[in-house]
Amino acid sequence: MKRTKEHYPSFNLFSIVGTWESVNLNPTVIIYRNDKEYLLSIIYVSETTKQASPSTYEIQKDGSQYFIAPALKRIYIDYDPGKDVLSISSLGDYLRN
Repeated sequence: MKRTKEHYPSFNLFSIVGTWESVNLNPTVIIYRNDKEYLLSIIYVSETTKQASPSTYEIQKDGSQYFIAPALKRIYIDYDPGKDVLSISSLGDYLRN
């Protein structure tokens, strides 16, 4: 089967490296490269202790979609380069910090 454009992501991971803040007050997200892998860290801050604790996941690709897989479920990642908006399926939209 010949692969067409819809089989590939519409952006590359290098273009989303950086710190992202939620427009819905969800935890901050940091995307970075570690050797050959791209990682996504979600920074949770405790309301009581004000301590930050990151959860880090490898960004994976399935056909034309990027995702992370915490707790055996997929959370999809999309990016609109025109608006510079990152979308994470369960967390909503993020703006670059």
